Order: sequence, then C-alpha cells, then structure tokens
Amino acid sequence: MNKESVLERLEEAGFKAYLVGGCLRDEIMGNISSDVDIATSARPDDVKEVFKDFTLVDIGKKFGTIKVISGAEEYEITTLRSDSIYLDKRRPIGVSFTDDIYEDLARRDFTINAMAKRGGEIIDPFGGRADIKNKIIRAVGDPKQRIEEDYLRALRAVRFATCLDFTIEESLKQAIKEKQGNIEFISKERITSEINKILLADNPVYGIRLLEELDLLDKIFPEVARTIGFDQHSPHHYLDVYEHSLEVLKNTEKDLITRLAAIFHDVGKVDCFFLDEKGKGRFFGHQDLSADLAINRLRALKYSKKTIESVEILIRRHMDAANTYTEKSIKRLLRRLGKEDLLRLLDLQKADKLATVHKDLANINKAQELLKNLEKEDLVLKRSDLAINGKDLIKLGYKEGRALGDLLKLIEENVLEEKLPNNKTEILKFIREMG
Repeated sequence: MNKESVLERLEEAGFKAYLVGGCLRDEIMGNISSDVDIATSARPDDVKEVFKDFTLVDIGKKFGTIKVISGAEEYEITTLRSDSIYLDKRRPIGVSFTDDIYEDLARRDFTINAMAKRGGEIIDPFGGRADIKNKIIRAVGDPKQRIEEDYLRALRAVRFATCLDFTIEESLKQAIKEKQGNIEFISKERITSEINKILLADNPVYGIRLLEELDLLDKIFPEVARTIGFDQHSPHHYLDVYEHSLEVLKNTEKDLITRLAAIFHDVGKVDCFFLDEKGKGRFFGHQDLSADLAINRLRALKYSKKTIESVEILIRRHMDAANTYTEKSIKRLLRRLGKEDLLRLLDLQKADKLATVHKDLANINKAQELLKNLEKEDLVLKRSDLAINGKDLIKLGYKEGRALGDLLKLIEENVLEEKLPNNKTEILKFIREMG
C-alpha cells in the first residue's frame, strides 16, 4: 500500500484526506522523503475502522494520531485539529478535533510545513511555497507565540535552516533570542535529536553558527561557546580555538561521533593554556581535559554510553599523530579501538591537521595505508581470535577458574605483542616451557 492508496481509502470511506508536513514540503522541493504524514477529517476510531485489516499503533490517540503499518511502510494519520493552550513549553494540554484544514494548518510551526495537498490541489494559506522558493524559514502567524508555545521550535528552525540551506526570517530569529532561556524546559533527548540532525547536515558549521547567533550555543554546548575568540598564541594555528574547531568540523566525514569529537576536541585548551618564555601558547594535557568535559556534557544531554565512549577515545587520542605511525602502532590501535573508531580517529586527525598552518598529511595517510594492508591479514584482535581456547586447556588438565583465565590472558598478551605466534602447536609449546 502506497500513500496514494491510503489517501484514497480514507476518501472512499467518506472522509477528507490530505498529504501534509515534511513529505509535502519535500515533494515540492523535489526531495525524497522517508516519512509520510496524512491529515484527515476522520476521528481516531474511524481511522482504526478504515484500516482494521492492517497493523495499527496508537501513538497518540489523545492527540489524534494513529500509525498504519503496511509491510515495510508506515503512515502516520492524524485527525485535523486545533490546539489548546501550552503549559510546558512543548505540547498542548489537549486538542480539539476539527473538519477545517485551514484551522489545522494554522497551528503548525513554519510556513514550509503548513501546506496540505488533496486531490492534486495544494492548499497553502501562509505562503509556504514562496518561502521554499526564497529559502526562508518563517513562522506561521506570530513568531513569538509560535516559539512560546513550543520551544523545541527554536532548534527545529535551526535544523531546517541547516539541512535545507535556508535562512531564518528576522522576526523569528528575534523571537528565538528573546525566549532562549526556555530551552531548559525541553527534554534532553529532544534537544539531542535536533542537534544530531544539525551535525549530520552537509554544512554543520552553518548550524553551529546559527546556534551561536541565537544565543543557544552556550545553553547546549557551553564548553564550546567559551572558546569563542580564545587566541591560541601558537605558530601552528591561524585561528582561535572556536574557529579552529569549526574548521575541523567542516573537514570531517558525515559521522556523528567524529563530528561530536571535532567540536569538543580542544575545549580544554581554555583551562590548560599558558604562555612559555618565548610567548608561545602551550596546552599540555588539553586532550584529556577536553575528553572529560565532553563526557560530562554528553552525559547531561543523554547520549548513549557507546557514543560517549567512542567520542572520548577520539578526543583523548587526537594528538597521537604527533608520533610517526608504524605497522606495530596501528596494530595496537586496531586492537584497542576497533576498526570503526580507528578510522574515525584518523579522519579526525586529518581534519585537525587541515585546520592548522602546517597541513602535512603524510603520517596520517601512511596510517590509513597501513590499516588498509593490515585488513588483508588474519590478525588477532581479541581473545576469541586465538588458536587455543579454554576448552582446549581443560582437555590438557587445567581446571576452570582464575588460574585458567590468567593463563589465557598471558597467552593473549604474548600473541598480541607478537612474542608468540598464533599457532596451536607453538602455544602448547609455550605452556609446557612455562612448567
């Protein structure tokens, strides 16, 4: 079942059905949309009856939304509505259902999202198509009211502007700035969701600069905000810490962990900074302090443990490229970090180097080539890769317990350090010689 058949089924049942929101915006812009939102005059129970032969998920019957699942496709169908007052800066305390599409569109956030399509006709009461053409994010109605109702809209405005390469209309900007303190009412998970989309845009730097301009950056990433204008006094740098970090961000691949590490990798420099006897800036240990600051901030923003651990690794090791990479050092990093995080680390280091005076990438290119060659080998990266295991040792007469674990650890360390071949015969010989 496609979206057209969903709309037809509602219409045939005697209800009005409209394509709305982001999918219509994307259709007008010629972009592919993964989400399909449909608005209808049908009430939630009517929707359930019309689609009773499909899998249904009640994701907000109170607010009129039923999800219809057809194979791999999902359709969110929402009853036309008008909102009551907002008490928590995020969502209305209740809704009133309506049959008026114009009333429904009037409650939406931005003009580019306040359009509907029915039977080939586009309903656009607030000039959404014109704003798409002019690449503008504009509030529906009074921008102060729209932002006061739901402060997540402030971040949504930044996200849409960043992802679509639009500008934010001036009165909307002003409304966001005036109400920037309300960000504290928004759940950390929702903030994180918007920030992730901004960071994964084609031009994430634009998004960060918008957050700065709208006085939101110091509310979300205060550690990054305080690096603005911080002079490094270094012959290796031509940018202050903030501008350097944005340049690094610009140079990274489109990966959330790498980009989070990019904007946090030098935040500790503010506290580590001192001038040496020659007047040059020094930042000893900044990578560890930067990692600690990043951990605390990302925890506060409810990022996953795995994401935080990977970001920490990248920040703590981003200075490793100061030493010449060898096959042995790359093997060690591959074992400790895993392939995915090692590739991220090299990407971060390359992006970092390109944002300095000396843009010599030879050492990092060498590391990438070494890694590529190592991938062709049968490497031992963890204990399960050993040619011998606990069951083999038990057959030799060893008993389960701490001693067995210690022996396996010793074997693993010797194999990983290449002091012992990963060969069963050689490992058994090693065990016998230990006595």
